[in-house]
Amino acid sequence: MPPDRRVQRIVRVRTGCLTCRRRKKKCDETHPICAGCQRNDLGCQWPPDVPGKRDPSHEDETQAPTVDECRANISEEIHEMAMPRSPSTHRTPSISSSSGHSVTTGDQFEDTTLHEEIHNRRQVSTSTRTAISSDSLVASFSIGNVLPRSLSMMPGYDAESYQLLSHYVATTADCMANGSTPVNPFLVQIVPLAFSSDLLLQLVITQSAAHRAFRSRDESDTIAHSHYSKALQHFRRGVTDFINGKESNPLVLLVGALLMCFTETAKGDMNGTIFDHLSAANSLLVKLLAQSDSAVPRDLKDFVIEYYTYTATVSMISIDARFSGQIFLNLDLEQRSRELLQTQYVGNLCGCWLELLLLIPCIFDLGRQWIMDDTQALIPTADDIAMFASIQAQILRWSPYPNVETEVRLAGLIFQQAILVYLYTSLGGFQYTRDGMYKGMVENVVTEAMSYLDELSPSARINSGLCWPIAVVGSCLLNPDQQNCLRGRLNAMTETFGLGNMNRTLLLLEAMWESPASEAGPWNISRAMQQNQIWISFA
Repeated sequence: MPPDRRVQRIVRVRTGCLTCRRRKKKCDETHPICAGCQRNDLGCQWPPDVPGKRDPSHEDETQAPTVDECRANISEEIHEMAMPRSPSTHRTPSISSSSGHSVTTGDQFEDTTLHEEIHNRRQVSTSTRTAISSDSLVASFSIGNVLPRSLSMMPGYDAESYQLLSHYVATTADCMANGSTPVNPFLVQIVPLAFSSDLLLQLVITQSAAHRAFRSRDESDTIAHSHYSKALQHFRRGVTDFINGKESNPLVLLVGALLMCFTETAKGDMNGTIFDHLSAANSLLVKLLAQSDSAVPRDLKDFVIEYYTYTATVSMISIDARFSGQIFLNLDLEQRSRELLQTQYVGNLCGCWLELLLLIPCIFDLGRQWIMDDTQALIPTADDIAMFASIQAQILRWSPYPNVETEVRLAGLIFQQAILVYLYTSLGGFQYTRDGMYKGMVENVVTEAMSYLDELSPSARINSGLCWPIAVVGSCLLNPDQQNCLRGRLNAMTETFGLGNMNRTLLLLEAMWESPASEAGPWNISRAMQQNQIWISFA
């Protein structure tokens, strides 16, 4: 901005009180307390001299607002957000989508609160989960950064949307990530993309609304339902544009599909909707990976691969292997995930156990072949035994990376035991050798898994990704005391995180615990879903 224009902006507020000048707000000049200071409960200070004369004692104050003034400023931005402008905003390509809006900074001092919070969280570790009140959230904001675009410049968004974005930054993003790394990708990767795409912004708001509604146990929340409907409309429109060639970059739609998956996770969907989103994400990820590696930043691409791999692998147990051979992870996507292993990748979804997750499709295929075998021989074939032994060796050989934190290590060991349970029951062992070797092996690993769970507090952030192993282990529990122990853990997790899939996991296990022992085990999870109309993913 040219110097003469900067001078003119300062002159316009010199007739107001000193407090409004520091906050860069228009003052109505009402004496002795102006309307802005009265509304925000601030001390209204007036210059001792004539309006045009600068008071040297306030030279520094006009450059650096106090914490109380910043807090009041942010409070006013939240509650008195400017009305949305016309949808005629000029569109220009962004790094993620050609449908993102162009950036303007007409009013540099309005509605930058959320952006500044994101900036701070990029700098500060988010490994420790805290219950953040609105006051502490506001106090953590930094002032002075001019950011790309503000909510008041986005057509169709109101103050409620702004509150939901704040809820996402303060709470939802932390609940979605398991805290395995200091940097939360749901903030540093997803949020910047959301501010470049109206589709992703709507999906982030929707996820936050679904999470907030479930935390308050309000399934009839009209705001959450309204945003969910908008999100589906935006997503369908985006898919249509992609099919018609109006959008060539699949990144935004891919991230959108994955956000829709985790929206179902937050709201506790029981209709299997997540599997539709997962199928869409599969095709989009294949197209994205076909593009040049330079088209998408490496960290973002790694997170998207982790995001999809995690969601796809833990969702497979919900598929009835008797009727479907669908595997969401093809060889190309699996290879991309294995490339991450070479760097000892630790993520906020897969922790340090990505290698174990990649064995789930192998076990699923082994079990499916056994179930689909018409002869159903009592003894597995030589090929079955060889595959079984190979997978078992890989599971037992696995160990957590030495540099991970204790909670991450424990979660990895819990996954290891759960995957052993999944393998040991893959050849029908839980049914046809109920008193034999397989039953003993299953009981041993279940006991081991329960002991690791006892070492882990149900309020630890790492629990946000443990629904899958808890469901696998829980499906084998026949002892009422052990069932009650797991019931208490899932209830505590639900209260702490407010994620619907934790509650739905307990509902499913309750149904399985009421069934005969012959219907226990992870390979009966999909059957229990059919019988009880509980179609969920454990992502």
